[in-house]
Amino acid sequence: MVDYEDVQLVAAIAAAGGVRGAQARLGTHIATIYRQLRDLEQRSGGALFERLGDNLVPTGRAEPFLDAAEDLRDRLAKVERRVAALDDRLIGPLNVTTADTLLDIASACLKAFGEAHPGIALSLQVSNSFADLGRREADVAIRPTLTPPETLVGRRVARFSYAVYASEASSPGGWIGFDAALAALPAAQWLKANVAEDEMRLRVNSLTAAAAAAEVGWGRALVPEYLGSARRLSRVSESIEALASELWVLYHPDLRGNPRVRAFSDFSAKWLRTRLNAGAWLPSRPGS
Repeated sequence: MVDYEDVQLVAAIAAAGGVRGAQARLGTHIATIYRQLRDLEQRSGGALFERLGDNLVPTGRAEPFLDAAEDLRDRLAKVERRVAALDDRLIGPLNVTTADTLLDIASACLKAFGEAHPGIALSLQVSNSFADLGRREADVAIRPTLTPPETLVGRRVARFSYAVYASEASSPGGWIGFDAALAALPAAQWLKANVAEDEMRLRVNSLTAAAAAAEVGWGRALVPEYLGSARRLSRVSESIEALASELWVLYHPDLRGNPRVRAFSDFSAKWLRTRLNAGAWLPSRPGS
């Protein structure tokens, strides 16, 4: 008979890539994990993992356990969302996630919200990949996107585009490009179509890095307008409307009734819309 501990065991070893890594996840002595794995493999009729280099890789026999673990995580996340939705207090934790290009504006927004709601304990996660709000990796996301996930709800805050920026120290003709990690980015494709390869003086793996490199004089950078205007950079092109996108405040629909999520989504949507549309969401930088 398969029980919860069996599923947890297989999932932990698969996630860690080995028994030693699973030890920290399970809080069990390593000898106990080996014994449990041998016992489960005997009951399952064969090996659940095979060694590949230094890692243990799940075999086909492990797939039902991993599917069950995935289903269990989804069920527990649903329970957690339902519990959070019933929490009617305007105090407690609130976890916000955003992209690195929005770090400055998101930080300023959270500061303003925190001053208005001192009972809410705020945390901010910065990642360029969408957090799984269904599994409560975050409560609210502030994201630039034209296509927000259908599983989320929220508000479109503003429309923005891209433009070319440079500092006074930039050498004529030099450009900052993107490496393979950003090859699918529309801005990277625009550069590929409009800028000669021999004009690229530096390649970076993030838009924030491109803006920072332009600021110290590496060359011209193609970045979102809100990012370029936040630095000591001069705009050297018109808006490139082909690269226009949108800024959204998003959350899971199950949390619609949570007062902290509702309060923050209402506040941040208004705050961000006002600052972005006014182009005045950051304080003056020293020396600017």
